[in-house]
Amino acid sequence: MALIDIFSRRETRILVFIAIVACGIAAVKSFFSLDLLLESPLLKAMVLKALRFFLSLTFSAGPQDFDSDLPATGAYDFIVVGAGAAGCVVASRLSETSASVLLLEEGLSATLESAIPKLSFIQPVSENVRWIKSFSRENTLLGVKNQTIPMIAARVMGGGTTINFGLYVRGAKLDYDNWSALGNPGWDHASLLPYFKKSEDFIGTITEHTDEYHGKGGPLTVDTTDDVIKMEEIIRPVAAELGLDIIDPNGPSNIGFAPVHNTVKKGVRVSSSEAFLKPVLNRKNLHILPGARVDKILFNQEKEAVGVEYTFRGKTYKVEARKEVIISAGTLHTPKLLMLSGIGPRKQLEELGIPVVAEVPGVGQNLDSHQLFALNFKIKPGLSPTFMDLMNPFHIASYLREQTGFYSLPTTPLMHTYLNLGGGDPRWPDVDIYMTPLVGVGLPYYTNEIKSQIVGPLLNEPVLNVGVMLCRPKSKGYVAITSADPADFPFINHNFYDHPDDVKLHVKGVKELNRIMSSEGMKKILAPQPDLTLKACAHLGNKTDGYWECYARHMALPNEHFCCTAKMAPLTDPMGVVSPRLSVRGVSGLRVVDASVMPEVVSTNPMATVYVIAEKASDIIKQDWSLENTKIASK
Repeated sequence: MALIDIFSRRETRILVFIAIVACGIAAVKSFFSLDLLLESPLLKAMVLKALRFFLSLTFSAGPQDFDSDLPATGAYDFIVVGAGAAGCVVASRLSETSASVLLLEEGLSATLESAIPKLSFIQPVSENVRWIKSFSRENTLLGVKNQTIPMIAARVMGGGTTINFGLYVRGAKLDYDNWSALGNPGWDHASLLPYFKKSEDFIGTITEHTDEYHGKGGPLTVDTTDDVIKMEEIIRPVAAELGLDIIDPNGPSNIGFAPVHNTVKKGVRVSSSEAFLKPVLNRKNLHILPGARVDKILFNQEKEAVGVEYTFRGKTYKVEARKEVIISAGTLHTPKLLMLSGIGPRKQLEELGIPVVAEVPGVGQNLDSHQLFALNFKIKPGLSPTFMDLMNPFHIASYLREQTGFYSLPTTPLMHTYLNLGGGDPRWPDVDIYMTPLVGVGLPYYTNEIKSQIVGPLLNEPVLNVGVMLCRPKSKGYVAITSADPADFPFINHNFYDHPDDVKLHVKGVKELNRIMSSEGMKKILAPQPDLTLKACAHLGNKTDGYWECYARHMALPNEHFCCTAKMAPLTDPMGVVSPRLSVRGVSGLRVVDASVMPEVVSTNPMATVYVIAEKASDIIKQDWSLENTKIASK
C-alpha cells in the first residue's frame, strides 16, 4: 500500500506531501517539547492549519459539526449549561421525553484531528482547550517554572472526552459505597452499576465478569485496544512473580494489574458529543448551540432559577427555563458560574460586588484530584512508538483508508496497577502505578535544568513512562473567582501535600514502583539505565525516603481529574452544595450534574464516573418532573 494510492490528482498529491512534511516536523517538535508550541502562537497556528488541511482532503471520519449561526431565544423546559461528558448525556436523555431542551456550550465543534486517537497529544495546543494557571503550597511544584502549573480545561463540544486519552475505567466499588456512607443514598456501587451498563457498548476482552459488569448496546463504545493486549502479555509473568492479579478495571476486584479500556470505535475516538448527541440531532425538541458562554443564572424573587444570560458572537442574550437550569460546566467552571450568579461564600461575593442570592460556603471548596509524578525507564527497542512511526507514510495511509494501525491506538497509559499501601480496607486502592510506552520526550512545565537531568539522557530513546498516582489524596484545594467578569478564569489552588500522609504515601508508591521494575519479568524488557538522579535532592542520598520526598515536591503535578467543588452532601454537612438529588442549596430550579458533585475523588480516571453521574441524574430529573420517554419527533 502506498500513500499515493489514496489520491488521484497530481495537485492534491503535492499539497498533501507538503502538509505531511509540515505536520511531521511539527509532531517531532511538539513531542520534544510542548513548550515550543505553547510559547509560539504563530508556529502553533501553522502546525494546526497544515494538519487540518491535510485531514480535510483525506479524512472522512471526523467529528460532527454542531455549530450554528443563530442564537437561542425564547423559552425551553430545560437549559443545560456545558456539553462535556455530563451535559451531552443529560441533554440527550431529557430529549427522549416530550420536554424541550437547550444545550449551551462555550466551545465550538471538535476539530478534525481530535477524532484520531494517536493525535491526542496535540490537543493541549489546540483551540479545543484553555490553559488556566494554578498554584499550590509553598513547598511543592519546586521543579516547575515559577511554581505555577497551567491546567488544561476543555472548551469544545464533548468537553474533556474530546481531548483526553479516552480511558474508560470506573474506579473501585468502595469509592461509590463511600459516597453513600457520607450521606448520599442511592450513590452506592450496586445502585450505579445499571447506569454504568446503560451507557456502555462493550466490545473489549471478554472475561468471566463481562456479562455482570459490562453493558451491551449503549451509545458509548468501550474496547480493549491491540497495544493494551500486548502490554498485558508483558505484565503477565510480572504479576505471577509478585503475586498480583490481572483484573478487569471495571470488574469486581479493584486491586492488581488492570489493562485499560478505551472509548474508541473502529479506530476513531468516541466522545460524549459523538456518542450521545450525533445520533439524536434530528430531534425537534433538542437545540444545541456551541459558541455560547453562559455568564449568569437568572433568578426570580423566590430564588427560583428561571433562565440564563449568555454571550454568543459578542452579543448578550437571555433565554428562559420553564422547569430547570442544569449546570454541567465542569469542576472549575461550575463553581465560577454559581458564584457569578450569587451562590457561594458570602464574603467573596460581597467583596466582588455580586448580589448574594444564596449563601453556600462550600461552593468552590473541597477541590479534589489525583497527584502524580513519573519515572522514565529505558526499554529495549520495538516496545514503544517512535518518531519514525509517527511519520511513516504507510501508517498514515492505513489510518486514512481504514482507520486501522498505529494511528488508531491512543497515546495513553496501557496498564494501571491499583494497590493499597496506606492501610485501611485492603480492597480499596490508594496508589495507582500506571505504564505508558513512549519515545523519550521533553517535559512541559518543568524548568530546563530539571528537564536536562530527568529526560535529557532519554531523548529519542524507547521509554516506559511509569507514573505514581495518589488515588485518594487527603489534601484538598479550592477554586475561587477574582472578579465579576465572566471572561476571567477562576483561581485554582491545589494545596498539595497539605496533609502529611500524602507525601508519605507517594514515597511508599515509588518504592513499590521500584519493586515492580526490579522483577525478573520487567528486567527482560529493560535496557541499561542512564543516571537520572535529580541533583536538587542528591544530597539526601539516592533512593532514600528523604530523596523521594524531595523528588515528589519537585516533580509531582496535579492531574486534570478535577472534582468535588460543588459536592453532594446531606444538610448536616455545612460544606455541601447539592443534595443527593443534585439540587443546589438555597435556591430552586437549579441542579449541578458533572464531576463537581462528587463528594470525594474516585480512585482512577473519572470519565466513566461522570457518565454514570449524568445517567443517574437524568433519571432523577425525569422522576421529579414525571417525564416519560416518548416517541421523538424529528426535525
